Amino acid sequence: MSRDFIVFIVFFTLVAVVVNVLYFQWETKKEQQRSDKIKLIAAQLTMNFLSEDSNNIMQHLHNFRLFKQGGRKLVKNILSEEIKNFKIYIFEYRYSISSAKTRHEHWQTVAFLYDDNMRLPKFLLKPKGILDQLSHFLGYQDIKFKKYPRFSEQYLLRGSHEEGIREIFTDNVVNFFEGKIGFYPATQTTPCLEASDACLIYYRENVRLEPEQIELFLQEGMEVFDLFRAKVSDD
Repeated sequence: MSRDFIVFIVFFTLVAVVVNVLYFQWETKKEQQRSDKIKLIAAQLTMNFLSEDSNNIMQHLHNFRLFKQGGRKLVKNILSEEIKNFKIYIFEYRYSISSAKTRHEHWQTVAFLYDDNMRLPKFLLKPKGILDQLSHFLGYQDIKFKKYPRFSEQYLLRGSHEEGIREIFTDNVVNFFEGKIGFYPATQTTPCLEASDACLIYYRENVRLEPEQIELFLQEGMEVFDLFRAKVSDD
């Protein structure tokens, strides 16, 4: 091995190390600036703020499909408010999917809503992707509403207690979600909703909102929650 080649390898390695260090510093600074902005938003909304999941919100989320995917899971930049039996959290969630040579990180902003007086059947509502379309032809469950063909065409709705799910998906609920159907890519611009007992999570898959969008997202999540809570209260 020639001396020039060894020098080149050493130089290339040093450059790679320096680039990685600089990138890490830039990424850390960018994340800190983001946290600072979200903390300011929380103060404007008179909500509590935690930069890390020191209260272990993750322990309440393991039943949801979103939180069963991947590894290296992280909850951060948490806004919260508690009023008697009602709790709402807005936070950023990351999980990673790894293959033999690559690792992909998936971020989303999530609204987590809890009401101890509410009981909902477990269900998943999500925009249909290509695989979901194929699974329908293979006979997998997809709860449809004849009265709302556009809703049923764009969303996949699944859950073990179909009768109970149909009861809580009132006209108001279906109309709300029809109004949220997005454009390209539909799987990211159209929202997902998951329910389990007293809990709801609302999010757009692989969409991490800008801090300035959080207030509108909070209002959106509260509107969803109120629709289901109104139905449960009527019953």
